Amino acid sequence: MEILSFLLAIGVVLKSSTVHALTTRTSHSCSNIKIPTVPGAHILSIISTERKNYTVQASSPILPQDITNLSICEVNVTITHTAKDKNTHNDKVLIQIWLPISNWNGRFAGDITLAPFLSQGFAAASTDAGLSGDPYSPSLWALDSHGEVNQGLLKNFASRSVHDLAVVGKAVTASYYGKKAKYAYWNGCSTGGRQGLVEAQMFPEDFDGILAGAPAINWAEYVVAEQWPQVVMKEESVFPSLCELNAVVQAAVVGCDGLDGVKDGVISDVENCKFDPFSIVGSTIQCDGKNVTISKSVASVVQKIWDGPKTTSGSPLWYGLNVGAPMDFLAESTDMNGTRVGKPFFVNDAWIRYFLKGDPNFDISTVGSADLTKLFFESAQKYGDVIDSANPNLSKFRNAGGKLLVWHGEADPLIFPQGTTQYQHRVEQVMGGKNAKLDEFFRLFVAPGVDHCGLGATPGAIPSDPFGALVSWVENRTAPDFLPAETPAKAPAHFTRKICRYPLEGKYRGSGDVNVLESYVCE
Repeated sequence: MEILSFLLAIGVVLKSSTVHALTTRTSHSCSNIKIPTVPGAHILSIISTERKNYTVQASSPILPQDITNLSICEVNVTITHTAKDKNTHNDKVLIQIWLPISNWNGRFAGDITLAPFLSQGFAAASTDAGLSGDPYSPSLWALDSHGEVNQGLLKNFASRSVHDLAVVGKAVTASYYGKKAKYAYWNGCSTGGRQGLVEAQMFPEDFDGILAGAPAINWAEYVVAEQWPQVVMKEESVFPSLCELNAVVQAAVVGCDGLDGVKDGVISDVENCKFDPFSIVGSTIQCDGKNVTISKSVASVVQKIWDGPKTTSGSPLWYGLNVGAPMDFLAESTDMNGTRVGKPFFVNDAWIRYFLKGDPNFDISTVGSADLTKLFFESAQKYGDVIDSANPNLSKFRNAGGKLLVWHGEADPLIFPQGTTQYQHRVEQVMGGKNAKLDEFFRLFVAPGVDHCGLGATPGAIPSDPFGALVSWVENRTAPDFLPAETPAKAPAHFTRKICRYPLEGKYRGSGDVNVLESYVCE
């Protein structure tokens, strides 16, 4: 079961090295689970079932292979939030908890995918947040019967659902085993990363450790900014093919690859990459077997996408895609009756139509620069406090002893990593500047050349076991200075790297094999 949203709460597949010790043999009844108490909600039902030798089939990209021979107590708890929240509209939220029948390791985890945790002895839980329908569209829940935004369900999606999961999941775990979990963790990427930060900000005692990958924070702003490439193409009256866009991006990678002293097909120094897309105007490339010449219009589109959204007067609104990030999603176009037109990414498309316009039939292709500026500020004003999930005051989480490990691919084509580094700076500023000692509880890692949650055809090295690093930090007080990382099997080149804690970067020592992480230092 998954947290249904129009941007999935993607988990990170656990490595076999993650869990050690704490194993507890159990012999408990799956039929006598105590009904948990959930503040602000009523329990509608609790149904438990034992499953022996259970198999969970692979589901790309979140579960790359089958997980077999699971023996679990499955507990499904359905709750509804009380009438105190007038916008909840009798929601029904399903929270599913899986409990290993034997060899529980004493830990609890929340995530979208439960089987990897169960295979390593965790008790684990997920939730549907009370959201129904297609996970790629909010069409069945965004608007109520009066055509107004369903604020209660939006609250579930924004902040409430994971807290309910933690309360219910940990209570059910304690009921089944007769004792509380020794450690509780959250693991998520994308929306799941944002929800992890919500937990640290709003519910600091829910989890001992939080792994937040590519967090979708600053939601109200960045989601509107995702529409910018479509606006650029509309106003330039040119809709480049992905082949043309990718050719310019790859030329930038070639031009800036060596800035860090190593040529590996990755831009590791994005800040100093000054590639000019107009430098390849007139170049001929092959697209679908045809010769295509890169035009000034294509170069202009790419440069404006990199520059990021601006007002009609030229003032910046938000960040643009990093140089080297794929443009396959936000700058996609399609052929319609012989005419090339834009094809907006489903997240920004849905957010504008349902939550800002309140009209599922709104024609988003009509949005220009002036419209986008209005939508940007409207979104921030209406929903910033609801879903931005970017409160920099983490003092309560720090005081509760929690550990927050955040990582973000620097070539993310969907969620701008600059928003994540900005958040780290804001946390530092709010919590005492350089004397805040953030490293004691909050560490950020930025992975060069890695796309969204490391799930695409990324050329960069993806953190190999960030969850294992979090567990070691929480339980052994071994704070990670770097995350070991490795390129995926289908990457253009194979190498390992050190993903250093921000703002440090992995630098080649000047000697040794450039393809192994031991040849790099964090500076």
